[in-house]
Amino acid sequence: MTWLRGELEQKNKIDATAGFDETLARAKDGDFDLIMVSLGIRAFDGLRLCSHLRSLAELRNTPILVIVSESEDRKLAQALDMGMNDYLMRPIDQNELAARVKTQLRKKRYADKLRDNVQRGLEMAITDQLTGLHNRGYMVRHLDTLMKNASASKPLAFVIMDVDYFRTINNTHGHDMGDEVLRQFAARLCANVRGTDLACRYGGEEFIVLMPDTDSGAAYAVAERLRHSVELTPFAISRAPGEVAVTISIGIASSFGGGDDPENLLHRADQALYRAKREGRNRVIGEAA
Repeated sequence: MTWLRGELEQKNKIDATAGFDETLARAKDGDFDLIMVSLGIRAFDGLRLCSHLRSLAELRNTPILVIVSESEDRKLAQALDMGMNDYLMRPIDQNELAARVKTQLRKKRYADKLRDNVQRGLEMAITDQLTGLHNRGYMVRHLDTLMKNASASKPLAFVIMDVDYFRTINNTHGHDMGDEVLRQFAARLCANVRGTDLACRYGGEEFIVLMPDTDSGAAYAVAERLRHSVELTPFAISRAPGEVAVTISIGIASSFGGGDDPENLLHRADQALYRAKREGRNRVIGEAA
């Protein structure tokens, strides 16, 4: 197999093993683009190795190419039944080796790219690209379920917040600096809420946190802690003067299930936010009793 390895190493990084357990361990941890198995190896059962390789979740998308002799038709049929992707017959032709390896590598990389694109698309569908928080669509899809699960003993707190005078920040320092402020605010928001809370960018400079099993008093304490954190520590920006003072206004509403609906809950929280702004901004206001 020295000749085979020499041919492949001209354009690829090769890792060769000879033991059954060693091969399984290296294949599982190595993130390989292609695995080649000789079914004629004497040290162990090549078919059994192929079966184990194909059963590993880490190798589900890794192509496996087997090498067989002309007299090993039965082994080849069994290997293909197990899901092996391709094969080479001994004696191995140099051009056929290069072509089959190239084909499997190309298919693997194309499939990886498709999976990455799908994953990226799924993430973009639910994630705000600027802040990394969940987006408005994700919040809307989950709000109804959270409200249905709410009850008198386990209310849902709806917290909506707005960066005060954000237009002034954009006009004074530039929209790119405004983006820096929003990213940093999102980080502070995540640092001040629980893992069970759902933090979202609602749009522009507005953010929402859904807090399951939380009454208005507990939600007020969290909101006030966040407001205090924003007010006391200026936000760093990468352009002179190097930092900018920011405050936020916050409105809170609660749902106890029953006949409540998402639009009504959002409206009540909005009214509390508008009141916070009317009363001078940089404050937390709960919905009117």
